[in-house]
Amino acid sequence: LSLQVAAEALDDYPDGTWFVELAPIADPRLVPQVVASTLGVKEDANTSIADALVAHLADKTSLVVLDNCEHLLDACARLADRLLRDAPKVKLMASSREPLHIAGEAVYPVPALAVPDPGKRAGDSAIATFPSVRLFLERATAVSPSFRITDANAVTVAEICRHLDGIPLAIELAAARVRAMPLD
Repeated sequence: LSLQVAAEALDDYPDGTWFVELAPIADPRLVPQVVASTLGVKEDANTSIADALVAHLADKTSLVVLDNCEHLLDACARLADRLLRDAPKVKLMASSREPLHIAGEAVYPVPALAVPDPGKRAGDSAIATFPSVRLFLERATAVSPSFRITDANAVTVAEICRHLDGIPLAIELAAARVRAMPLD
């Protein structure tokens, strides 16, 4: 979702749109370094990395997407607050299960996706109209290109999406397992 929003906003940010993936980071002290690395900002021995980021972005019209902030909330909030105060033309989008709780933050909850009705047997073409199933299919084919929804597995895919309550992250995680596990 973050990537899609960033892609649609490319023309609005002449100095660039940057996607910073934070999921693999465990140490909150690395947040500024990861952002700097993504933006191509080099650390200077005389300034902190946060200062270098502010100097780099101070007059730029850019979008910085911080993805998967939930395990680094305080560090992301501190950096976001600093960048928003000191680089006024920079916009930030943070994806997280929790808000950053900084001034000016607008929270946009991601609703659950529509799922097929329980008890209705639907063929592959009928359930493919549901957003939860389309997401499952997209993520499953990303890890197993030969994966298809067929009349034989359509009911199982629908059940998986229903069982996961249409929650996008849960569907993505489940779909990623089709390479190693059968649907059943």
